[in-house]
Amino acid sequence: MRSYSCSLVDSLPDLAKQWAHLMRTGHQAEAKRLGWDTIFPLAEEKFLAQTTVQETYDWLVLPAGLSPEYRVLLIKALRPKKVYFLGTHEFKKYALDLIIERTGLKPSEYEVETIEYSGMDVADVYQHIQKHLQRFKGKKVALDLTRGKRIMSAGSAIVGAFFGFDLVYIDEDWLDDIKRGVPGTERLVVSKNPFDVFGDLDLQTAHQLFNFHDYGAAMRIYGRLITQITDPRPMEIENLLAETYAHWNAFNFGAAGKKMAECRDRAAQYNISLPAGVDKNAYALDQLREVNLDAIPQANQALHVIADLYANALRKAKTGQFEDAIARLYRCLELMSQSRLATHGIDTSSPELASYNDAYKELTKKCTVRSFPSPTKLG
Repeated sequence: MRSYSCSLVDSLPDLAKQWAHLMRTGHQAEAKRLGWDTIFPLAEEKFLAQTTVQETYDWLVLPAGLSPEYRVLLIKALRPKKVYFLGTHEFKKYALDLIIERTGLKPSEYEVETIEYSGMDVADVYQHIQKHLQRFKGKKVALDLTRGKRIMSAGSAIVGAFFGFDLVYIDEDWLDDIKRGVPGTERLVVSKNPFDVFGDLDLQTAHQLFNFHDYGAAMRIYGRLITQITDPRPMEIENLLAETYAHWNAFNFGAAGKKMAECRDRAAQYNISLPAGVDKNAYALDQLREVNLDAIPQANQALHVIADLYANALRKAKTGQFEDAIARLYRCLELMSQSRLATHGIDTSSPELASYNDAYKELTKKCTVRSFPSPTKLG
């Protein structure tokens, strides 16, 4: 905080009453001169002395109204590297020069864009700010919501919240009868971005990745959100589900089963309902946990493995991984043959087919006119 002259600043309440009286009695021009020339320098000194800003901002976006005082306070308090003004032609004509003079901004430190207020809607404001997003990308940006035109404030708030800007405004005590703030009561408010607090945008992206079976990418977002949002418990559950399905997708049934059990236990602890189908998934994993994919599954396991391979192939096809899908479908056919042969006591890894030799010759003669001996290896 900065120090200030108490003797002068202490006179602010009396000066504010004098200013308000002039406003109430119709002496607006005199009130304006008193406010800008005498009261505002003291209010500015007090405000800056009582305001501490830890962040370093690359940009301050100001959807500016006709009151230069608020913009001066924000620029001096936040000390951004650059300022982007979005205002009406009236703002540029009557307020911009006062702000530049008072803040000492150099031409290289600010940009100005004018917008026609007549007929303007929220989409117009959004479009004007949105087209500059490339220069804001990866930068620390603060966006001002202090008064001004309602449409401009609404459009700016939508853009700022959606793209992760810090939302700031000047609060103050208010005089309803003259619709003005009380000079000397200004306070800086940095509003938490609701999309950051609740993680809505990142969560939506994580859900899309999850549903597209890109569990690794979804887990990276869940992991970040868990450290950021106010209530991370639902995110913990979703992250555990993503871990479960990532292991399952890689045929690591044992690890998938452990994560599924942890997920269900945590959900019960938090009293959170799991998505429909999770219980059936848990049952399926229980059947698969003891499967050794390096060997031909036993008869009671083969059907579960075949069904799992087929479902895995469908997921791969859905995400455009067609070669992986074909490989899994081929393995399904192979495993179906191996399983059927196993019911006749034939192990395809080391088949004993001598006892089938005569029957095989007879069958091949019927099919091809010529008889063939039984093979020594099976694919």
